[in-house]
Amino acid sequence: MIGRETVRLLRKRRAELRERLGAELTLVAVADRQVGREARALSLPGRVVRYADPVAMARSADADLFVELLGGFDAPRRFALEALGRGRSVVTANKRLLAYAWPQLARAARASGASLAFEGSVAGGIPVLRALELSFSGDRVLSLDGILNGTTNYILTRCEEGLTAAAALREAQEKGFAEKDSALDLSGRDAAQKLSVLAGLVTGGWLKPDSFPVAGIESVESRDVAYARQRLGKAVRLVARLRFAGSAAAPLVEAGVSATLVPLDHPLAAARRQYNALLVRTASAGDLMFYGQGAGAGPTASAVLADLFVTARDLLGGLPAPRPGPRPLQLAPPGSAVSGFYLRLEVIDLPGALARIAGALGREGVSIASIHQDLAAGARAVPVMITTHPAPRGRFELARRRILGLAAVSKRHCAMRILG
Repeated sequence: MIGRETVRLLRKRRAELRERLGAELTLVAVADRQVGREARALSLPGRVVRYADPVAMARSADADLFVELLGGFDAPRRFALEALGRGRSVVTANKRLLAYAWPQLARAARASGASLAFEGSVAGGIPVLRALELSFSGDRVLSLDGILNGTTNYILTRCEEGLTAAAALREAQEKGFAEKDSALDLSGRDAAQKLSVLAGLVTGGWLKPDSFPVAGIESVESRDVAYARQRLGKAVRLVARLRFAGSAAAPLVEAGVSATLVPLDHPLAAARRQYNALLVRTASAGDLMFYGQGAGAGPTASAVLADLFVTARDLLGGLPAPRPGPRPLQLAPPGSAVSGFYLRLEVIDLPGALARIAGALGREGVSIASIHQDLAAGARAVPVMITTHPAPRGRFELARRRILGLAAVSKRHCAMRILG
């Protein structure tokens, strides 16, 4: 879908791009497993060479730059390395490719002098990557907090409006905001891959997506969303976060993805439904907010076309491509991040149960900020909502494991960070 929309936009804006660029952006070849069908659907002229194998196209097509919109990992990796190895620039929107193959791609681009552009890989049409790369080149980025997944944001905000999480997911799938298999989104792994790309752009280092804590929204229920909003004055959002310290040569990074309680007056709380948002905190410019639709063929194709334009302009001007190269990157210990926490438990209504829960938290030095127990006459187990004062994540996790081991506490629970 994104590839088709990119071709459509390229042809639609051909005259405008020629006027701004001073040269023609010409489509010379396409590749797809169903290349004949796709070519007919786009009414491509016969001069556009058709390939069923994208790697064969990268190896032999007479093009100055290539666009990778295949999806997946192995074929896109081989395609990109083949093109970069020929000294041809590559534009991609593949966050998984960038997150897991960044060292290989960076080495190949540096060796051949080709450029690698990837604005469409994070936040769709929102130009966050170019801003981080260029607009903040005279500043220092201190932290990033972002809503980077439109599917989970749609579900959480529809829960605020009264739907159950299951109903909100079905609606998101019907509207095309969620895949049929939504596990990548709901687990937080999609946001983690995008966070890896952001960290690499800011630091030049490689942040592997499975090297930092990632938790999705699978355990979040509509009652958690309602309680957070009505009792705590907070909205539930899936937040990806980065904190930067150390030096430019040896950056220290704190990273994580988790369901998070965000104060209602915080800018991220205003991002609703399929929209994405990124709050960037810098040393000199202060806080800057980026907001827009983060998913869909249109926004992503728009970002891909912008990369095409900038890369072509640099090629025409003889500008050298940036030489990305993974530098050593140190991750802060995952348990050291400090925040408040929300914990919803299912507790059998027995004398002393709450005291044992409080004791488990206390033994790890985690202080309770508030506790609420729903009244449910005749119910064997009742929900208990706890919030804590700021504590190291590692301490909270130890306490949580102790609590879930108590005989009076069900394994079914929900835990979230509190932004503050």
